[in-house]
Amino acid sequence: MKKTLYLLGFVALVSLIASCSKKAEIPSDSTNLVTLFDAGDDALDLQLETQTWHYSPENIFVLYGYGYNEEEFVSKMNKKLYEKYGSAENGGLIYSLVFPDDFKRGSKYYVSSLTSYLSDLNLKGIVILGAPEGTCTALGRIQESYDGKMPFPVFSLFSQDDVLGMEYCSDFVLDRAQKAEINGIIKNEEDETFVEEVPEILSQAVLCLRNSDGPYEKNSKLFEVVKRITGDIKTGRYYDPETNLPSINHFVLE
Repeated sequence: MKKTLYLLGFVALVSLIASCSKKAEIPSDSTNLVTLFDAGDDALDLQLETQTWHYSPENIFVLYGYGYNEEEFVSKMNKKLYEKYGSAENGGLIYSLVFPDDFKRGSKYYVSSLTSYLSDLNLKGIVILGAPEGTCTALGRIQESYDGKMPFPVFSLFSQDDVLGMEYCSDFVLDRAQKAEINGIIKNEEDETFVEEVPEILSQAVLCLRNSDGPYEKNSKLFEVVKRITGDIKTGRYYDPETNLPSINHFVLE
């Protein structure tokens, strides 16, 4: 009887070991394997640079005016801005024009066309570099279309238009300080360092506009906004040459 029990126990143990061994086997069914394919034509897309900007329903308008409208400068500056924010043409943030090239009618150039160019845009801000004469009048018409108050910021950099007019139509005006000789005549000096700084100032101005929620108040805090744009460049307030009074929203690079 005992021998029979031992025999049955041994058979059961062998059956159990065989069962576990079968469960541990790796299935050979080929349907569980992942098939790899060559990228084919899609390989070209994988080599493209990653797009760093996102679609924007709003636009920041950049006008390249006098002193900053040369093809090489505009091309390099737009390339830099388009890579970061995208062009309006492709669904991005930046919409730019060049004066006088984009404002020609017949044989003359009219900055007043600015009003029609911007009428269909959902503007988040405007930055004007080297504003030509009459820019403040065009901005004034745009301002009137918003019941006298722009709903977005307007920055004027190195304007060549009427000073008081640009101060009125812009959140702030930034110029280069003019230096006079002992006899009072204004110097007309070439400064390469200044030229090199303009792309960075424009880039920071666009960044400031992108992060803004609306126009800036013309008060003492406005200087802090300008300093964020000019960075390490020494910046001061503009003083009226006749009254020697400081302007609330006009600043100069010193």
